[in-house]
Amino acid sequence: MNVRRFVERRRARWERFEQMMRAVRWGGAHALTRQELNELGRLYRQVAADLAYARMQGADPPVIDYLNSLLGQAHGVFYRAPRARLREGLVRLFYTFPAMVRKHWRAVALSMLITLAGAAISFGLIMSDPSWSARLIDPNWATVLEHWKSGRQYAPGQTGLAAVMSSLYFLNNTRVAMLAFGLGFFLGIPTVYLLWSNGFLLGIFAAEMARVGKLGFFLVSIYPHGVPEIGAIFLCGGGGLLLGRALLMPGDLTRIDALREAGRDAIWLLGGSIPLILLAAFTEAFFSFYAFPNWAKFAWGTTALALLLVYILFVRSPEERGMEQEKREPWRIIN
Repeated sequence: MNVRRFVERRRARWERFEQMMRAVRWGGAHALTRQELNELGRLYRQVAADLAYARMQGADPPVIDYLNSLLGQAHGVFYRAPRARLREGLVRLFYTFPAMVRKHWRAVALSMLITLAGAAISFGLIMSDPSWSARLIDPNWATVLEHWKSGRQYAPGQTGLAAVMSSLYFLNNTRVAMLAFGLGFFLGIPTVYLLWSNGFLLGIFAAEMARVGKLGFFLVSIYPHGVPEIGAIFLCGGGGLLLGRALLMPGDLTRIDALREAGRDAIWLLGGSIPLILLAAFTEAFFSFYAFPNWAKFAWGTTALALLLVYILFVRSPEERGMEQEKREPWRIIN
């Protein structure tokens, strides 16, 4: 076999094939026209035939390796799993998140209960005996508490740090939510502690504000951002408790299988919480701590709570609606 003549006769075909493969790899099938896609398929078959011929005729190893490489790249492009589109992923999250909240409402409710129990205990201790304040309040929080007690708020547009503060709030809230979720891998015990301690701190702040007659001011100030922020922590805490329960009580499954099954559901709770945390950070930085009317803050928080509840309770995917209709009207399956 005259290898040089073989290569010279096929070089243009191989280079064209390589060029088109590079275009598809970086730009997807949309990078080529319909005619070019047909040409690509034809070139793939021709290059495969060239490789078979080169092997049969005993061509030099570099030629065979080059053709092997071309066909290997082509196989990776032709048969790779389709990349999920961003829009499809967001649509799936939009429908799956509320479905997972409804499915695992007990875990989310337990997360809520643990947090509120911590808040109730610290609030009750301080209100029954003010001396508990000195024992429970971390010195690091003293300055923040004094600012709250002063009742001072920024005038709208007064500070230029809103965008920076929004980013800081988002990062901090995300950290807390991620911890509440991720600590579930340690049998859920750290998740319980984190939820409890956050509630305990909230109860301390509420009691201190109540002692100076500003509990209403405190509640209405945190209400706008508290709905999405605390709601996200409840949801992530519920996800962490799911993971902990899978490890503690795997049932008939192995712990690994139980954790894998719980994780598939819990990750949706985490994913749906991220937009809530982002909304909370934006609200906290640009609205909650500014001197807007109390009725406006109350309306904002109530609207956010109502929309969140409606979304969780009533939004269903077309498949889920179809399954529910079949349960209500089983005769349709027979027909």
